[in-house]
Amino acid sequence: MAILTTGPIENNAVFGIRPTQQVTIKIDNNSSSESATVLIEGYFLNGARTLYVQELFTLTPNAVETRNYFADFDAYEFVFTKGGTAQQDVNISVWGKNSLGQLVAAHRVLYSELERNEAGVTGATGPTGATGSTGSTGPTGATGPAGATGPAGATGPAGATGSAGEAGATGATGPTGEAGATGATGPAGATGSTGATGPAGEAGSTGATGPAGETGSTGATGPAGEAGSTGATGPAGSPIPISVNRIYVTNEGSNTVSVIDGFSESIIATISVGSFPWGVSVNPATNRIYVTNRASNTVSVIEGMTNNVINEVTVGSSPRGVSVNPATNSIYVANANSDNVSVIDGLSNSVIAIVPVGIFPEAVSVNPATNRIYAANGFSSTVSVIDGISNNVIATVPVGTAPRGVSVNSVTNCIYVTNRGTNSVSVIDGFSNSVIAIIPVDLNPRGVSVNPATNRIYVTNEGSSTVSVIDGHSNSVIVTVPVGISPRGLGVNPLTNGIYAANGNSSNVSVISGNTNIVISNIEVGSGPLSVGVNP
Repeated sequence: MAILTTGPIENNAVFGIRPTQQVTIKIDNNSSSESATVLIEGYFLNGARTLYVQELFTLTPNAVETRNYFADFDAYEFVFTKGGTAQQDVNISVWGKNSLGQLVAAHRVLYSELERNEAGVTGATGPTGATGSTGSTGPTGATGPAGATGPAGATGPAGATGSAGEAGATGATGPTGEAGATGATGPAGATGSTGATGPAGEAGSTGATGPAGETGSTGATGPAGEAGSTGATGPAGSPIPISVNRIYVTNEGSNTVSVIDGFSESIIATISVGSFPWGVSVNPATNRIYVTNRASNTVSVIEGMTNNVINEVTVGSSPRGVSVNPATNSIYVANANSDNVSVIDGLSNSVIAIVPVGIFPEAVSVNPATNRIYAANGFSSTVSVIDGISNNVIATVPVGTAPRGVSVNSVTNCIYVTNRGTNSVSVIDGFSNSVIAIIPVDLNPRGVSVNPATNRIYVTNEGSSTVSVIDGHSNSVIVTVPVGISPRGLGVNPLTNGIYAANGNSSNVSVISGNTNIVISNIEVGSGPLSVGVNP
């Protein structure tokens, strides 16, 4: 397994527009016989590192995959985890594009220095580029002024000695001089060889043992022994983050919330809340759960560690849908009878803004990547688009009759709206705020939820007791799954690919495997289950 990353990428606005609006990722497998897997994880960086893209897929031999992701942030980062026998043959490139799809940046992809992950082999050095031609010689500069006369040079060396003259005649021999003094004594001669050793005398008695001498200094360390053989490589860790896997179900008839452990598929807690609980949403960053109480006009705040209600926040009349932005810790509540949306600050648990929308808003959903909020207005047959910075409506999008549910795919920036009156799902493009597809489904569609990791959309059809599974690439229904009686809300765990449908008249929750699109269990909950929230 190898992990690569783009590192943090700055994308600050220039004249009010960020250079990169979307990212195109191309991945190819150069192996002609082996397969590989790639996990793509995208994070937007806004004082915190928030995951908004997570997609795992398999590359068959010689396959090429292209993915386009929303990237209109001040900063973002993509991480790629390669696995499989052909991982060394997988190449990845990342390109930044503007809103017109034009290339504006090419981003490098480097190996991440993460524990237990080694970099692949270095690729061969490319050929040296050709030498450019020599530029033309510039014009000769003007002659500078004459310098001052330098000092006198040093005296040169003496000339060669002339040839010797002819020798004169030898003079007569002088008388013999007196004898000189005796010279100094010469050095001693070399020592003669040693004579033969005489016979050994008898051994004397042993003397008393003398005191022990001081310990000598430690000798030099001997050479290191040969290294032992390398131990077997441990198993690779999973590239998928660990799942919390808690499911929260509002029970309208018993004024409670059922807490389900997704691993054991059993109820681990039942929490009393306000009157006629309707919507539920989870902030995984704080482990807080928010429940709208339709008849109490309040929102119950639940601490996920203790499963206790720690606060009650008063909102508008008949609150229905609720959605959390984990990046800003803001909670949005659709107040059906007040025709507005309450904005709650998750730190203070107080309402900080009230946003007027259409008539009878029943559902609300957040795109944390763009900080846009979408409210489905049941009696206006529209969706209000709210800017999360200004808390103002910036667009109103007409959809089908009597919209009841709304959900966002933050990876593709597509919004899915269930239209109860026309038995359809409207698909809104988050870039243009326009409907780009209408998908027919079964009778009286209500709840909707998205798995961004698989780009699958799940819709409960209350009138036909089914769940429609939509492929986000083709915008078509690929399978219809029978569930309990009158399914209402539903939730998805993108890490386990489990789908949970609340069956209002069966008082249970159907668990669907996203891999097989088959109901694998039914979990008994309270009376009249209505909405589902998931902490993945």
